[in-house]
Amino acid sequence: MDRILRGDAGWQEAIAGALAAATRPIQPDPRFMPREVPGGPDLRRYDRSTFPLARPAATLLLIYPAPGGQLTIPLTVRHADLREHPGEISLPGGTVNADDPSHLAAAVREAEEEIGVDPATVTIVGQLDDVWIPVSNFELRPFVGTAVARPDLHPHTAEVAEILELPLRSLLTDNAVGEELIEGPGWALRAAVYRHEGHRIWGATARTLAMFAAVLREAGVSA
Repeated sequence: MDRILRGDAGWQEAIAGALAAATRPIQPDPRFMPREVPGGPDLRRYDRSTFPLARPAATLLLIYPAPGGQLTIPLTVRHADLREHPGEISLPGGTVNADDPSHLAAAVREAEEEIGVDPATVTIVGQLDDVWIPVSNFELRPFVGTAVARPDLHPHTAEVAEILELPLRSLLTDNAVGEELIEGPGWALRAAVYRHEGHRIWGATARTLAMFAAVLREAGVSA
């Protein structure tokens, strides 16, 4: 299975096989769940049973070989002035609209709208478990797609300030995960994060990436 990280022939089929064989539900990594800090908010208020029906959303975890063959995942940096999740790192995705025929269609549409991914170049090889995002009450469905070559990536909407390209291998290294204090206006918490090029990846995006890393490890992939 090391051919996945090397981007050798058959890597797309190997990822599809790993997703198909993965134990479900995928065991979440508890380190990425938020923890309270002194003076921070009481996280018990995010008891899902007290929330209305979550809004459906979908995202695309796209994998492609960067120059040199290293498999890579594109992420977006959201503009700091957005109302929801400002400045955070996300996989391309968003709300499932009424005219979207499916969650998958929404994920592919959003990837095209946000970072210019041509849907014709994407092969969907599976999906991960849904992720609930308490602060915005979204139920996010992550799909995993592959492309045989690096797309012509560029920000397409006012939501995207920057595109990051995260090497897949970096999710599986021994020092991939660290715990940090995360603060915002009037709140603070602690959670595990990934770091890439000075950016902090946390929340639903980090949980999605950690799920995919768990699938790869179960299939015998290691950095």
